[in-house]
Amino acid sequence: MAGSPAARALPLAVAVVLIGFLVLVTRRQAVSQLAGFLLMDNGITAAGFLTTAGTGLVVEAGVALDVLLVVLVLGGLAGRMREAFGDTDLGGLRELRD
Repeated sequence: MAGSPAARALPLAVAVVLIGFLVLVTRRQAVSQLAGFLLMDNGITAAGFLTTAGTGLVVEAGVALDVLLVVLVLGGLAGRMREAFGDTDLGGLRELRD
């Protein structure tokens, strides 16, 4: 696998995972954290696709359904946070700490 294009693209997939984790940890807006989570999910999926010979249609449909479900649930949660608190900034949660 040393000379294949997949082996050369694997570091890019790992970089996407790490960038997604960085965005997830450092951002204060819930929507930005959602974007970081999706970056991590896409990077993990890309790494899985690159390290294997391929996946079946059922696995690909499952991954697509998983991403769709995450987007819908976290989008709904961000909308409810915006309605309840007026913003999705998570900085106010630091006041709850003892």
